[in-house]
Amino acid sequence: MSENFDKAPLLEVSHLRKLFPSGSSVFSRKSAPIKAVDDVSFTLSAGETLGVVGESGCGKSTMGRAVLRLIEPTSGSVIFKGKDFTKATGQELRQMRSDMQIIFQDPYASLNPRMTVGEIIAEPLEIQKRYKTKEEERKRVLEVMDVVGLNPKYYNRYPHEFSGGQRQRIGIARAIVLGPSLVVCDEPVSALDVSIQSQVLNLLRQLQSSMGMAYIFISHSLSVIKHISDRVMVMYLGHVMETADKEELFANPSHPYTRALLSAIPLPERHSKEKHQRIILQGDLPSPADPPSGCVFHTRCYMADAICSTEKPELRDIGNGHFVACHFCEKCRGKE
Repeated sequence: MSENFDKAPLLEVSHLRKLFPSGSSVFSRKSAPIKAVDDVSFTLSAGETLGVVGESGCGKSTMGRAVLRLIEPTSGSVIFKGKDFTKATGQELRQMRSDMQIIFQDPYASLNPRMTVGEIIAEPLEIQKRYKTKEEERKRVLEVMDVVGLNPKYYNRYPHEFSGGQRQRIGIARAIVLGPSLVVCDEPVSALDVSIQSQVLNLLRQLQSSMGMAYIFISHSLSVIKHISDRVMVMYLGHVMETADKEELFANPSHPYTRALLSAIPLPERHSKEKHQRIILQGDLPSPADPPSGCVFHTRCYMADAICSTEKPELRDIGNGHFVACHFCEKCRGKE
């Protein structure tokens, strides 16, 4: 991870929304849309890693795919290197896409079983027409295979012949072969064994250091997020609850939801049982088709008051670039 980021952001996401049509209902002619991502904004600098964390169903993967337009956002803007990616079409869209890649969660389902490793990694090169000859293309593929730790003899093998960790290395090679500036890592280690997870995470950090890529790293594991991120964004029901530098967020969590997530991290030794007391959230995650009024978290929040059910809290800066969407974040911040 780079510690010195460019002043001009590589990526600026503003008021991003993604609504999905809900199924028809016998009780109503028109059902409310599912608000998978609702008013998400953030910036990302070159060489920086933004960790995105939250429960399953919070919209983090949908957000990542909407940024890349793998699914079209309903509204909002995605400014990449000064250009509005949401409005790009034709050749401009093709060129911008080559600089924005993704690593998928499932290292097997994301690889075509009928293609060899060489063909899988070379496919982006062929789509973008990077090389005139097959020899040049093959040379580039072998270079990238070496970078991600894949033996050149695997070039003509198929995905089913590899372990989960090796398959994910193939997926990483495919993502970086074009030399992108931005990579969305959509839970890239959640399907791997713990020992393999650390290898893949270390590989991603090495690649970032050598290539200067920025990551949007999506995960449900705060331990993984803490290991790889520079900044952290916490999402709940399609909304941003809190965002801050990694050290600031883990030292001073200021949203009740963030505190609950942090309390769930298993610790090998508990020097103070009271300080690390587990916070159990009551109830189930509400439906994104019918989110609660006011603060979307108030139905499960242990600090909720009357205002929380009627007034939506704005994401506000409480100092040091630490943003929180909570009416009582100062009270929560001081709570031990």
